[in-house]
Amino acid sequence: MSRTFLIHGYVETSAIFDELVPLLPVSTFVRIDLADEFLRWKLTKRINVELLAQYLINFYEIKAEDVIIGHSMGGWIAIHIKQLISAKAILVSSCTDQRKIRLPTHNYRLLKFLLYSGITQSRLLLNFFRKQYPFAESLDLYSSLMEGMRGMSRTYIDQQLQTLFAPVPPLTVSPDLRIHTRRDNIIARPAEPFVEVPGDHFSLVFHPEQVAEPIRQLL
Repeated sequence: MSRTFLIHGYVETSAIFDELVPLLPVSTFVRIDLADEFLRWKLTKRINVELLAQYLINFYEIKAEDVIIGHSMGGWIAIHIKQLISAKAILVSSCTDQRKIRLPTHNYRLLKFLLYSGITQSRLLLNFFRKQYPFAESLDLYSSLMEGMRGMSRTYIDQQLQTLFAPVPPLTVSPDLRIHTRRDNIIARPAEPFVEVPGDHFSLVFHPEQVAEPIRQLL
């Protein structure tokens, strides 16, 4: 039986898939928690998403017949796994273009400076983002992720930022499925065709049935 790998997004954990998994076709599910992976990897040089994808392929012996479901940053990783070995890639609220990430800056050096200066994890900044968050449905989840980020090591957050923003060669493959919502305020909707679902960036938590349906049809 092929395996289904689940890769979470920035400052998330694999718990983000808890509502979705019971609705998916029977499979051997492998939840990847990136905090654990970076600790195990012990890579000392700068990274990018392609290097991370290759590490995961090697460690888990991922094959072309396997399925990778990625949410947000996890989808960015999933498509690079497909680029390397042609595994099926399903992107939920994710992107294949770094420019779709909705941040005031994509300059990694500036983001790293803000992180190590303490600004990124400051309660003042996180409270500001919380007050600006527009969706009541997922506000508590968003707030818990922001609070969780305050307890993450700067090294781990830096590794996630490198995964998102370090330069990589252009992609030559497309996802097998894109699932997105038009109201996503974290990742802009794709220019390519996608399956639209209700909700916001966290549709897989609050509208899991609608997210699961196109995945069931594909698999």
